[in-house]
Amino acid sequence: GSSVAALAITDALPATWLLVVGIARRRIEPLAVLSAATVFIAFTAYAITGGDPVAIKLRRGAVTGVIGVAALTSVALGRPLLLLIAQNAGRPELAARLAEPARRRILRNLTAIIGTTFAIDGTSQIILALTVPTGSFIADSTGAQIAVLGTGAVITFRYLRNQRNRLDRAPHQTVESEQDR
Repeated sequence: GSSVAALAITDALPATWLLVVGIARRRIEPLAVLSAATVFIAFTAYAITGGDPVAIKLRRGAVTGVIGVAALTSVALGRPLLLLIAQNAGRPELAARLAEPARRRILRNLTAIIGTTFAIDGTSQIILALTVPTGSFIADSTGAQIAVLGTGAVITFRYLRNQRNRLDRAPHQTVESEQDR
C-alpha cells in the first residue's frame, strides 16, 4: 500500500538525484551507480516476490552491511580498503605520506572503525527489515541509522583529531630528542 510507495520513494529519489547530478556534470560517481543499482535490484526483487516489501526494506542494510564486511575483511587480510584507495588515488604527494608507518596505521584503524560502523548499521537495518512492520520501518530504520552512523561519525572525528594531534607533535618530539643527544 501507501507505506510501500513511501518506502520506494525514499529509496528511488536520492538514487535518481545522484544520477541526474552526475549526468549534468558529465561525471558519473561510483556511489550514484551503486545506489541506483541497489534500488533497481530491490525493485526487481519486489516485483519477482509478488510485492513483498521486505525486498525493498532489505536494501538499506544490504548496502552498508556489504561495505562494512568488505572493510573489515580487508583489515583482517592486512590490506585495508582505505589504504588501497589512497594508494591508487594517483596523487604523488599522498604516496609520500603513506610511506610513513604511522599514517598507514591510521588508515588501517580508520578502515576498521568505518567497517565496524557500517557492519553494525547493516545488521540493524536487516533486523529491522525482518521484524518491523512496513508502516513504521522508515521512521524506525532512519532513527537507528542516525544513531549508528552518528556514533560512528563522532568516533571517526575524535580518532582523526587525536591522530592529527599526535602527528603534529611527532616532528617536535624528534627535534627535541636529536637536540638532547
